[in-house]
This record gives sequence, C-alpha cells and structure tokens, in this order.
Amino acid sequence: MFDEYKGAFAENYVVQQLISSFNVRAYYWRSEGNAEVDFLTEYGNKIIPLEVKSGINPRSKSMKVYIDKNNPDIFYRSSLLNLKKDGRIINIPLYALSILLYSE
Repeated sequence: MFDEYKGAFAENYVVQQLISSFNVRAYYWRSEGNAEVDFLTEYGNKIIPLEVKSGINPRSKSMKVYIDKNNPDIFYRSSLLNLKKDGRIINIPLYALSILLYSE
C-alpha cells in the first residue's frame, strides 16, 4: 500500500511540518498545461516554492516549468536525498524539513 500512495503520504507529511513548524499557509501552483508545484508558502515577504518527492529520483518537469516562468531566487525540493544545494535548487531531506526556512 505504501508504494501506491507514497507520494500522497510524503505530501501530507510536508504540509503538516510546514503548518506545525512555521505556522504558514500552504498553496500549490499549476501551469496552464499540467505542470504543478506541490507547495507555495509565504515567509516574510518571500514566496517559497517546494516540490516534494517521495523517493530518490529528483527529476521534475514541473520544477523546471515553474523556474522558467517565475524565476525564483531559490527553489526547494524535499526528498529522500541528502541536503544539497545545486545552483538555486536546495534539496532538503524529508526528515529535516524544520530547517527549510533557514537554509538560504
């Protein structure tokens, strides 16, 4: 059962962490096509985009579409991968989401 719903479980975990750790509202973004970013939240006066991956494959067409269209300073991804900054993309392990807004 976990394999079938692991994306939904990971997203549910992330939204619970965002609300409980940072007391923020979480939204999502969808392009005119079918690209979507799992969470957008506002912290201070910044929009924080966050893509959630339940595995170790970090590829995301939606992330690229969002970056090309909105040109954010930082784009966050949370997955099972280690903490890593690659240009303006920061991967935060799911277990370490509490550092999300402190990782710039």
